[in-house]
Amino acid sequence: MPQPLDSRFPKAVRELWASLSADVVWLHGRWIIYRQLFGTNKERVELLNESAGTVTWILQNLLLHDVQLSLSKIGDPAGGGGRQNLTLRRLQLALKDAGEHEVADKMEPLLAAFESSCEKVRHRRNKWIAHNDLLTKLSARATPLAGPSRDEIEGALVALREVMNCVELHYTESQTAYEHFVMNEDGEHLVAALARAKRYRELVAEGGIPRDDFRRRFPGGV
Repeated sequence: MPQPLDSRFPKAVRELWASLSADVVWLHGRWIIYRQLFGTNKERVELLNESAGTVTWILQNLLLHDVQLSLSKIGDPAGGGGRQNLTLRRLQLALKDAGEHEVADKMEPLLAAFESSCEKVRHRRNKWIAHNDLLTKLSARATPLAGPSRDEIEGALVALREVMNCVELHYTESQTAYEHFVMNEDGEHLVAALARAKRYRELVAEGGIPRDDFRRRFPGGV
């Protein structure tokens, strides 16, 4: 069920703000999950690979691509006519159109910093994540394409939060800690489940649990 729009924001941007804020929250959520699974310690990565190596490889790439796509999209131009985009530049333009020039002007250097932090991300999006640029894809067969560093993504997210919190602080006198978004089930839950499954396999191998225990408990499979 959609949350009510925040009346502290100008009416002209309330829906824009709500949608952008939700996108930024879940962008951080996906990056948090990525870090939990693949950026905590090598033991977790080994557990994931041992449990389902192919799925782990696919999931890692999908999350990393998704984060880069999301950063690129939110930093795209506002667009115009029948091709308008839900982006930070659209929010800034809507604020200007609503006469909110003070906050729109405050956004400008922060937007420029965010766009600068996403230059490599946007290049990857345009060349090989969202599009199959011929020369890029063919050259990658000889020289694998370099993915983003963790610092690169973290830097882009910091810059994104600066833009969002500049606007929110202006209207609400508060800020959102996007980087501390808490989910009911996240990467920690998956890692714990896989660790328990590994221990189950060990107990079966040690004779502590009958070898047909799983088949008897789930005769139809899972």
